[in-house]
Amino acid sequence: MKNIFLFGYYGFENAGDEGILQGIVEQITKRIPNVNLTALSYNAKDTMEKYNINAVSRNNFRGLIKAIKNSDVVVSGGGSILQDVTSNRSLLYYLGIILLSKKMGKKVMFYGNGFGPITKLVNKKLSKYIINQIDIITVRDIESKEAMMELGIKKDIIVTTDLALSLEPINNERVEDIFKTEDIFPHEKWIGISVREWKGYKKYKEIIAKTADYLIDRNYNIVFIPMQYPNDIHTSMEIAEMMKNKAKVLDEKYSPRELIGIMDKLELLIGMRLHSLIFATIVKTPMIGIEYDTKISNFLNIVEQENGGKVEELDIIHLWSTIDSVLNDYDEYKSKLAKNREKLKEKTEMNIEIFQRFIEEGEEI
Repeated sequence: MKNIFLFGYYGFENAGDEGILQGIVEQITKRIPNVNLTALSYNAKDTMEKYNINAVSRNNFRGLIKAIKNSDVVVSGGGSILQDVTSNRSLLYYLGIILLSKKMGKKVMFYGNGFGPITKLVNKKLSKYIINQIDIITVRDIESKEAMMELGIKKDIIVTTDLALSLEPINNERVEDIFKTEDIFPHEKWIGISVREWKGYKKYKEIIAKTADYLIDRNYNIVFIPMQYPNDIHTSMEIAEMMKNKAKVLDEKYSPRELIGIMDKLELLIGMRLHSLIFATIVKTPMIGIEYDTKISNFLNIVEQENGGKVEELDIIHLWSTIDSVLNDYDEYKSKLAKNREKLKEKTEMNIEIFQRFIEEGEEI
């Protein structure tokens, strides 16, 4: 029996990070027999029930140390958890887990992670020292690899992709049930919008509200799709209240697979959250990203979809012209997604193949 300890931004009701965890759990349990998984979580009970694995609370330090001590391998499971733009404290917390694991003599792997940016000099030095002790590193995009190399990471770094891309949507019957409950009529044309708060900025909300009205005037329906519960619901409702027309806001909590199924029925997604774009990619729904972080533009480049602009500099004319361009060349954007989706799905398998060799043979890359 192999004991594996997974850590990431789990248990915070963020559909993207939950999708990553689900993808990792499914990959590992499918490919590696006799495995015992334990995940670090903000809500350990919920994580255990959702994924049928063990879990330990982030605030239970004694339990965290025990989970590391009992593990054969420690895995940093996806997401951009090593950065200091949104939180200096969380960076130190995750680096501390890695350092503690290495001090205990454990093998550590980065499993399709995003990385950076790390801006503070002291954080750069500490990250360089600790990350260079990691045994295996796979990252989800070339920019993460370049950021690590620029930091001075000397380990081999393999570029794969985000683990959430391995997921499939929920069955169509469940999607129809959701639409019925939410009073969404699937025979109509729907455009989804996924938003989040960002550094107290207000202007982008006004622009998105006017954009939603613009689309409704063009005979589209608008549904706001929160990706983090309940934070994104509040932001979505705030924007919906700015509109002159009526939009739908999903105010129930949905699983990653359910959200993917919902996005399968959309004409277009306008998204701030990275995993709203990833979920749309899975079902080949064309998208326009709104960039609050370079990971948004990085992903849009990979799947050859359009960037509507940076949050701080969002321009309504540019955003509307970008939307018009995508809708006018709709089949081309859908075709690009289909092509790139297949490439990305193949890359998700690289993570488990590397991990399987590592855990079974102790092989270092």
